[in-house]
Amino acid sequence: MRQSGSWGAEETTTGALVNEWEPPAGVQTLLDAAQDSYVQLYLHWDKVGGSAEPEAWLYRVAVDRCRDYRGRLARGAKLFRPLVAEAPAAATVGAWEPANDFVALLRQLPTRQRVAAALFYQADMSIYEISQVMGISEGAVNSHLNRARRTLKALLEAGG
Repeated sequence: MRQSGSWGAEETTTGALVNEWEPPAGVQTLLDAAQDSYVQLYLHWDKVGGSAEPEAWLYRVAVDRCRDYRGRLARGAKLFRPLVAEAPAAATVGAWEPANDFVALLRQLPTRQRVAAALFYQADMSIYEISQVMGISEGAVNSHLNRARRTLKALLEAGG
């Protein structure tokens, strides 16, 4: 049995604290960037602390960390795009494998819907992360995902 604690943590009967709040993926990376910025400030305080504006240095480091993260997302997307590119559907013989069938269904979608669905369902990216990777708004990502879902539903109901 758990008892509620403070700050979103709960205490188990053994006394261990369990944190049930997990920030969304995009928020977590911002928190990581902020934490890393403060660590860098601490490590370089002897140089930065004497300057007229240490806050500006801290903001610059935070922005650089966010850009680094965005670059990692872009590189990951570049590596992932060939995996979702159109390829001939493989002949399926043998046991049913849901992952292979899903990929075969994805191949039938238009490119942007296919990329959004693959990043969302297979790469487990958030809407925000997909928008950053694809270079479109979060609303556009939602639109592509909704269209992909409707098309996939129709394909499944028609028998693939």
